[in-house]
Amino acid sequence: MALVLAAGVGLAPVSSAAADPAPGWQVSLRGGSGSIVDDLAATGPADAWAVGARRTGTLDPRNGSYFTAPLIKHWNGRRWATAANPAGPTGFPLREVTLVEASSPVNVWAAGTAVAPGTGDVSAATRSVLSRWDGSRWRLMGSGRTSITDLEVLDATHTWILGRDDRTGKGFFKRFHSGRWTSLPFPATLKGISVRSPGDIWGFGPSSVMRWNGLAWSRVRLPVTAVPAAPTPAYGPVKLRLDALVTSGAKDVWVAAGFQQGDWSQPGAVLLHWDGAKWHQIRLPGDVIRDLAPDGRGGVLAASYRQSITATPDGQDPYAYTTLSVDSLRHTGRKLIRQTVTPVSSGFEWSDLVAVPGTGSALAAGFNRRPPQGHVVFRYDG
Repeated sequence: MALVLAAGVGLAPVSSAAADPAPGWQVSLRGGSGSIVDDLAATGPADAWAVGARRTGTLDPRNGSYFTAPLIKHWNGRRWATAANPAGPTGFPLREVTLVEASSPVNVWAAGTAVAPGTGDVSAATRSVLSRWDGSRWRLMGSGRTSITDLEVLDATHTWILGRDDRTGKGFFKRFHSGRWTSLPFPATLKGISVRSPGDIWGFGPSSVMRWNGLAWSRVRLPVTAVPAAPTPAYGPVKLRLDALVTSGAKDVWVAAGFQQGDWSQPGAVLLHWDGAKWHQIRLPGDVIRDLAPDGRGGVLAASYRQSITATPDGQDPYAYTTLSVDSLRHTGRKLIRQTVTPVSSGFEWSDLVAVPGTGSALAAGFNRRPPQGHVVFRYDG
């Protein structure tokens, strides 16, 4: 994929000595503004992955921007090291890895994008690439004129993908099991899934939650959630918007809901928690939640901004936003803990947040828009 990125392509590890770390979120990996981290995965304290892209010095003649190359870093418990890149199909170099999921150090899946060089149409020259790491090398598991939008790995024998056929625009939901792919029913609004077992998969769309029982999808009835009043009613009603969903433990499900007025997001969020019997609601009046992850203890981690909003009807946009903090939220045992990940002055924007299984630790990835500009992975040692 050809991307316009500022100078500075490297991603440098930050020293992570075995001495006791300072409390709170600490920088673990930092990169220049010419590299991005899209996704994280962790299977334990000595196995984590950070994937994305780095800018190369090669221009794409079709648009004049620089090609990128995959960025894959592996954490072995002591340091981040550059890992081998998967290969794209013949004639289609892999340009970026956007998704990574793993169930063990020898079962890591990655989805990315390959773009062939040349002068033809970029869309025709683009392929999705799905690869699997077995502990020693990457194997190509699939490629086509598609876009993979979600990837879930349960164990060594079960993997699911969501995506879209780039030629027809139709979505798909597929399972890899016993060495082959099977197409499954795809609800038109489905944009993300969370797998508890092959017969218990939860999915969500912009305004609905669905559940797969191994044979069919059914719509889940959500509790009534009150929406805040519109700061400027002339721009239309405020509506509930579903932003993320994750299963946790044997029965818990967490849904992050935000609020939308036309093209503009409104500060405020609700965490919806299904405990296996009923829904609970946790109101977060000033938060916008970008991502959810199970914390490994029956609770949930949330990547959050705290924001305030001011109506500015005389400007180009009706609202002005002020970021008050960039936080991680952990909700376990009916207790909500908020921790600041990075100061507001960094201009940090979230990419991903994951817990490290078997520990109280977590990893957070994003991009600092203000100097020192670049991508960063933070680590919290619980």
